[in-house]
Amino acid sequence: MKKKVTFEKSIEFPTMIGEICEISLDQELKFTNESNVEGDLLLTGKYKMTEASRLEEDFSYKIPTEIALTEKVDLNTTNIEISDFYYEIENENILICHIELTIEGLELLEEDNIVLERECDGDDMVTKEIEIPVLETKEEIIEDDKKEIDSTEPINSLFSNLDDEKDRYGTFIVYMVRNDETVNSIIEKYHTTIEELEKYNDLKEINLGTKLIIPLINE
Repeated sequence: MKKKVTFEKSIEFPTMIGEICEISLDQELKFTNESNVEGDLLLTGKYKMTEASRLEEDFSYKIPTEIALTEKVDLNTTNIEISDFYYEIENENILICHIELTIEGLELLEEDNIVLERECDGDDMVTKEIEIPVLETKEEIIEDDKKEIDSTEPINSLFSNLDDEKDRYGTFIVYMVRNDETVNSIIEKYHTTIEELEKYNDLKEINLGTKLIIPLINE
């Protein structure tokens, strides 16, 4: 996801603004959750009260800012930048700042929250799904919340290589690789081994957004 947000901020100076000599805008913004940005914009510079004046005055203003996004993003992939900024003087002592922010982040998908469990009922293989929070743990899986899904759904194709009898029972996570993650970090996170991952996945090329089948080890 890459989203541009534009808005105006008005700053009232204590004196007349004859000329802006220097100006800069920095940001101290951060995500407070998956869809909200809060913090301050820092406006600094020098100005003259009249164009003919030789005396330059410093100014510094902290502008509180809050942005609510309609999307939810992965907090590990977010980035906020000031992509455009210009200003104009109004009524001799009011500085109007026109600001554009670019907000980036990997948008959370429903697949990030799906755990699949494969069960064998006679000769028929049944696939069930459970929706859980993004920071999924084995303890958060609630048996009563399971519901059957159509076995023709595309996500079931991930299990097409599970032919061995030993693979007919167990719980698996369909995991989407995130920014800066490696096979080693995923192995450490889910307490598994590279040999176990290779049984269900092609590990030759792992990129951002790659889906992996991760078997959960029963404790």
